[in-house]
Amino acid sequence: MFKKSLAALILASVCAVSVLAAEDSDKTLAVVNGEPIFTSDFNNALLPVLEQYKQSVPAAQQNDARTNEIKDAVLNQKIEELLLKQEVKKQKIKISKKEIQEGVEQVKKRFQNPADFDAELKKENLSLSAFEKRLSDQLAAMKLVRQSVESKVKPPTIEQVQAFYDKVQIKMKGGETGLLPVDDQLASNLAAYLTRASGEQVRLRQIFIALPKDASSEEKKAALARVENVKKAIKDGEAFADVASKYSEDAASKARGGDLGIVVKGDLLPEIDKKVFAMVVGDYTKEPVKTDTGYHFLRVEEKRASKEIVFDDVKNDIGELLYQNEARKTYADWINGLKAKANITTNKTW
Repeated sequence: MFKKSLAALILASVCAVSVLAAEDSDKTLAVVNGEPIFTSDFNNALLPVLEQYKQSVPAAQQNDARTNEIKDAVLNQKIEELLLKQEVKKQKIKISKKEIQEGVEQVKKRFQNPADFDAELKKENLSLSAFEKRLSDQLAAMKLVRQSVESKVKPPTIEQVQAFYDKVQIKMKGGETGLLPVDDQLASNLAAYLTRASGEQVRLRQIFIALPKDASSEEKKAALARVENVKKAIKDGEAFADVASKYSEDAASKARGGDLGIVVKGDLLPEIDKKVFAMVVGDYTKEPVKTDTGYHFLRVEEKRASKEIVFDDVKNDIGELLYQNEARKTYADWINGLKAKANITTNKTW
């Protein structure tokens, strides 16, 4: 009832196989059972992860220690990837041409047309044969995980799901679960999710006029002039969504006519939260709410009352969550066993 493919779950994060050849000038960053991991292969995996880190974390919070943690994680991923390839070879796992072709067709379905698929190959500097080789390696690794790990993971019984749900209920009330730390964290995450899902909600539109805390008097004057433009447009009968598309300075919601989607009570800034949850559907703030970032005109599009979530509502999702949690533990034990038996040396310089 709860089981999904463990192989797909694990390989999504582990098996990103590089097909780019190492250059002669490459340095050897690590050696796994006599096989090298070159710096070029490592960098191919590292650069997109670092780019995401730089885009998602404010510059002031970025530091060498966190960057080195990312490098360690990527190197560990490359080591695990090579161990999987070696184990595939050791166990003589084969992938048929039919399986490869079916895999290629599945990937192609993600694109609107064949030309888009070809363009993506070109973007990644991959020939079709190189892509098929990469896919074959990934399919072989997935088959290895299924054979070596997946059979050991059993879906939870309904009694186990009920017991964990009871622990989550304790967590939602601020109590102690008595679970091991990793399982307690899972219960905490689920408790936070259920608290949000059961809470009072509204769907909002916003027209935002930016004004930083340290704005000059001229910037304040200009912002207030833009606020007046918004007021006039609404007073003249323009639809709130149209005014948002025209005047709002929140780029993300502006493109959607100011639509912020569904928000849960307690998620918003206190001054906004108090205001919008006291409003009725269709109402909007005649005067904007002032915060440290600027002025917010807000319109309530929909309201959803708080609700009780019972066991039957979430038993399947909890079962799946428990299965995946057990799958990760089992995989970690198995891959750590491979590492313990392997001869691994690293030459990292960070």
